[in-house]
Amino acid sequence: MTVVAGVDVGNATTEVAFLDGGRLLGVDRVPTRGRKGSADSLRAAAALVRRLERRLGCRVTQARVAPLRAADTTTLTIPAAPPATGRLRLIAAGVATPGGAGAWAGVPLWLDRPPPAGREQRAPPAVAMVPAGFGYARAAERLRALLAAGVPVGAVLASGDEGVLIFNRLSAPVPVIDQVDLAAIAGCDLVAVEVRPPGDPLTLLADPVALAAAFSLPADEAGDAAVLCRTLVDFSNAVVGRATADGAEPGRRHEHHAPDGGPWVVAAGERVTLRSACARIPGWPVGTVRTLGTRDGPAEVDDLFALDLADVADTATARRGRLGSAALVASLRRMTDDADHAAVLAGLLGVPVHGMLSEPAAARLGTLTTPGARPDAVVVDLGAGTVDVIAPDGEVVAAGAGDLLTTAVAETLRVPRAAADWIKRGPCVRVDGGQRFEAEDGSRGFLDRPAPATAAGMLAAAGPAGLLPFDREHSPAEWRAIRLRLKEAVFTANLRRALRTLGGPLPQVLLVGGPAGDDELLGVLLRSLPGDVPVGRASVGGTLAGPVAGHRYAAAVGLGLAGRGS
Repeated sequence: MTVVAGVDVGNATTEVAFLDGGRLLGVDRVPTRGRKGSADSLRAAAALVRRLERRLGCRVTQARVAPLRAADTTTLTIPAAPPATGRLRLIAAGVATPGGAGAWAGVPLWLDRPPPAGREQRAPPAVAMVPAGFGYARAAERLRALLAAGVPVGAVLASGDEGVLIFNRLSAPVPVIDQVDLAAIAGCDLVAVEVRPPGDPLTLLADPVALAAAFSLPADEAGDAAVLCRTLVDFSNAVVGRATADGAEPGRRHEHHAPDGGPWVVAAGERVTLRSACARIPGWPVGTVRTLGTRDGPAEVDDLFALDLADVADTATARRGRLGSAALVASLRRMTDDADHAAVLAGLLGVPVHGMLSEPAAARLGTLTTPGARPDAVVVDLGAGTVDVIAPDGEVVAAGAGDLLTTAVAETLRVPRAAADWIKRGPCVRVDGGQRFEAEDGSRGFLDRPAPATAAGMLAAAGPAGLLPFDREHSPAEWRAIRLRLKEAVFTANLRRALRTLGGPLPQVLLVGGPAGDDELLGVLLRSLPGDVPVGRASVGGTLAGPVAGHRYAAAVGLGLAGRGS
């Protein structure tokens, strides 16, 4: 028996397939150790070969490895720059524990400072400020005294988290918002506060005409009110301030993200800000962006893809404030070295090792062992860092894939990347308590085992050790819409631009790689491509004797087949 090992050292995982002629004996994989092509990565690959030998009870007589070219794919998160709103400042929005209801605009009245002498009877409308450490009981007592004296206090802002405690001790149903950065009100001569029942829209702070009237804005500042109100459409509570003429401009603390100093790219010889390029990159051919500039200096890249989460929120009709507004950027740099990877691996294994095919050619050869695969099929290899599209006469490598989706989910839900890697994969349920759950389609049922008490009211997805609770802010249906839109924004946009760059007909599309195992993703891609294009997930090794390898081992199987008959 002549056992040939196909060894595919990837950027994220290393796969090995054993073949005896046209028979597939078995496959195995491990995370790639170190940088692809490094000595560590090759030692890990050799150890994987030995592990599979022990499992299958055979010895490798030959091995095949493709020439290795590492790809350094990095993801950069860029916070959104605040919109230009002139003298208007967004102080707070969407606070979790407001008290009362109503809308009010008035001058700041600090409870830790003496009131202006002799002005109680003609005092203007006021918004009370409760600084940190003042105490809810003391604040309530002071507010009751002011209201009894006829001081028109119509809203309360607290620095701590005691808003409900203060509201419950007042003699009037004024709106109270806590956890407010009161330092941001410095320089404001008027403050507007609004609290509505949960889920109800704002009526003053989301209405540009009403807000402009409340703040006595001149006609040339009406546009500032419109810009700010647009950001508050889906909130139920908010605080807005009007700065004095000499007040600091809102957003000054974000200057390093401003167009004149923030990240930028060079595309087709034109330098543009990265945020403004976000909307244009999906329409550019792969490789259009050749330079990425950050505060660390410019870097040459082979490709760059960017995703604006605010745009995803709009297209998924997600409630504002429930999805991040950062721009996520995946850039690709190719790194080569002069190492003879086949010779190094041969020394580690003690058998002849040859490089007979490139990685794309091997992936294509392995993919074509799928039952029903056409010889002219286009292979789409979905990886952690790139989307590789391989046709019979060409290939395109586009930056941005599984790692970018993981980062997008982590940024959206404000969870660790390790959790996001599981959450992104498929449907979730909302745990109602005990064993009851609500699914994404609205159906209800019972879990196989009781969920932890801490998971009650939370969304939960299948994790490595059972249910993984991760969010309280979204409904199951809302998270499903956002999750599918994120997959479309990452994989569909990238696949489309790669296919446009490649050109040519699409008689058949076969998906391979780790993300190809995502059942939702297949549906997302089907809806995005022309209706007459057959798109399917590869079943590598399906036409060979022996076990089927599935969708992950295309290159490893292709490398093993390349040695057949040698």
